[in-house]
Amino acid sequence: MEVEGLQKTFLLFDFRHIRCSDLEWRSPEGELLPIYPSTAQVEAVAHGGMLPRGIRLVAQQAHKGNMLPPGTPLGRVIYDGGRYRSCYLHSEFARSEDDKGSYSRVVPASVNVCHVESEDGMDWSAPHRCRLDVPGQWGLDGATWFIDPVAAASERYKLLYMAHPPAGQEADLLRRYQKVHPRYRDVRIREGNVTCIYGAASPDGLEWAPIRDPLMIHYSDTDTTVYYDAWLGRYVMYTRLCWQDRRWVARAETADFRRWDHVEPLLWPPLDGLPSDDIYTNGRCAYPGLPGYHLMFPMFYHRYTQSSDIRLFISADGVCWGRVPGGPVLEPGRPGDWDGAFLFARNDLVPLGSERVGMLYAGTRFPHKYPRWPAVLAAGRMAWAWWPQGRLCAVRADQEGEFFTFDLLPAGRQLRLNLRTQRSGQVRVGLAGIEGRSVEHCAPIYGDSLAAPVHWKGQADIAVPEGQPVTLHFRLRAADLFGFNWV
Repeated sequence: MEVEGLQKTFLLFDFRHIRCSDLEWRSPEGELLPIYPSTAQVEAVAHGGMLPRGIRLVAQQAHKGNMLPPGTPLGRVIYDGGRYRSCYLHSEFARSEDDKGSYSRVVPASVNVCHVESEDGMDWSAPHRCRLDVPGQWGLDGATWFIDPVAAASERYKLLYMAHPPAGQEADLLRRYQKVHPRYRDVRIREGNVTCIYGAASPDGLEWAPIRDPLMIHYSDTDTTVYYDAWLGRYVMYTRLCWQDRRWVARAETADFRRWDHVEPLLWPPLDGLPSDDIYTNGRCAYPGLPGYHLMFPMFYHRYTQSSDIRLFISADGVCWGRVPGGPVLEPGRPGDWDGAFLFARNDLVPLGSERVGMLYAGTRFPHKYPRWPAVLAAGRMAWAWWPQGRLCAVRADQEGEFFTFDLLPAGRQLRLNLRTQRSGQVRVGLAGIEGRSVEHCAPIYGDSLAAPVHWKGQADIAVPEGQPVTLHFRLRAADLFGFNWV
């Protein structure tokens, strides 16, 4: 019987479910010795106890899937109500030569929010266009949208974008920005170059009303991600910050969507990398259906070659982040391939059927800052990158490995394992301290399965009273374990 409200699926992106424990000291007879023993001194013997051993984390490379039809325009993709939905901004200019994206310094003739939908993520509807009344704004870029679960029905959908303010407003905005502490400022905001984050709201993702006042004075000319964090009870933004002439990832949060204070520096180019590298985009999302697994797919930009790759970062709270070992999860193809020079991840990570998750990525065969003649712009494409369900990271035992979990409340009576072993490998799991359910009683599991059933001498039930916490004890041999699930 499943238990409502308890976590059923556990993914092994990091060490949050793995007990760290510590070395134990025991007497020659095996008795546990406290730090301050009351007995006479004996020869203390070290014992591993529940210390993990022989395992490491390994990020899994994405599979490259089908390419979308040329010219498919998409923004952030959200899986909503069984359909894939996307919104993006489209600016129209009186003269076609003025259309230079964020490089354009001309006020567009009109700005439209375009909404598209898809049943399969490949074939997209014709855009539904809603004109956004934003007179005087120019240089629009970095648009994103999200579903706000706590807003009034009239504002369930939110959109954000960067733009230069209308003429006459810049001086006052710059004075306000100068009051922000330097550690939160972007050096690109200065006299003659002030930008703001603006917003819009919608009841259905189709018809949009602008929010007139800027949400924040900030420069975010590329990937911005915003969502409502139910655990924090606040809105959270991941965006760009430019320091030391390098692109960083920054973060902001607020209780009031219409009032954002400043960004906090979050990720900077690592010191074991090249001094000419940037963290160009954030690619922040959550694992579908499991918001506690905060993920980031930042694009690392290599200026020396103007190429890029995508890494995987993980966080338990959205503030403290760690890079998952194992190298890039997505890299350019071979020279000459459509994505052979440069690529970046799009938001979000979404379900692709019952056994895959994926995200869109964009790529080109040209270096990033190669002169953007029409043929160069036309070479850009998008495709799906995907992983088998739950398999973005593995706990790997190259030889023999072992670990214990923290205490867990079972959300079901049986266990399923997401694993892959070598033919000579295996995984066993026991319930520590439960008679007949030890790791020694577990039938070895091997092969490749998203949901391999666990048995102890032919029995699948965990034999634990309802409401009693358990500690899982895993032993691996030449195996990758991606997660486990209660059923």
